Amino acid sequence: MVWVLDITVIKTRLKKLDGYQHGLLPFQKIPLEEYLANENMQMIVERRLQLSIQVCIDIANYLIAHLGLKVPDEQETVFIVLGQAGIISSDLAQRMVGMVRFRNILVHDYLEIDASLVHSHLARRLADFDQFSRELAAQFFALEPEDTELEEYEPGIRSKTPTGGTPLLSGGL
Repeated sequence: MVWVLDITVIKTRLKKLDGYQHGLLPFQKIPLEEYLANENMQMIVERRLQLSIQVCIDIANYLIAHLGLKVPDEQETVFIVLGQAGIISSDLAQRMVGMVRFRNILVHDYLEIDASLVHSHLARRLADFDQFSRELAAQFFALEPEDTELEEYEPGIRSKTPTGGTPLLSGGL
């Protein structure tokens, strides 16, 4: 069987991820005390993190379906499938499993959200989204024909300082 993969689907979602991440960057500089005192800020950050993780899940599910990979039993293992297929690194796959669990807390356990933990994720986890984008770009974007509508997309752009310097974040859960 021949599997057809539309790179534009991936690029479109990665651009959306980039936008969510770009919107989170100003909040990274907010001290914990200020963050904890501002419920509106907390809700913005939580929602953008939730959407960022969901975009990654959607991309993973798209790849699994269109590449004929093993369908996982649980949503959180979609990234393990990508890691086993060599699409993303095993280390990143494990960190992304943690992201799915964190997303589930944001979505389903809204009464139990620990704002300090969300602030910590904001400070430590955005680089994982950049790595996800870069690893997908390395796997798929070199295969696409020239002159695509989304050609200007540069994965991982939000992980750079405003002057294009070194990444702001690293690490995982």
